[in-house]
Amino acid sequence: MSETETGAICPACHEPWLRATNLPGRYRCVNCLHRFELRSVCPNCGEHSTIVRMSNTALYMCGHCQSSMLAPI
Repeated sequence: MSETETGAICPACHEPWLRATNLPGRYRCVNCLHRFELRSVCPNCGEHSTIVRMSNTALYMCGHCQSSMLAPI
């Protein structure tokens, strides 16, 4: 299955079960149950990025260093 069929990859368990919650910019992995928040500043390199929190096509990867823009909460 592709990522669009199962979901985004979880940064914690690396399985494709990341799902949006009822709060904008918040995600939960249905496999490991970790919760994440989509950040506008990359937790890895500090690069600022514009994010679209209400979109189904939200970008989870930093355009500068290609690491995840999701931070655990």
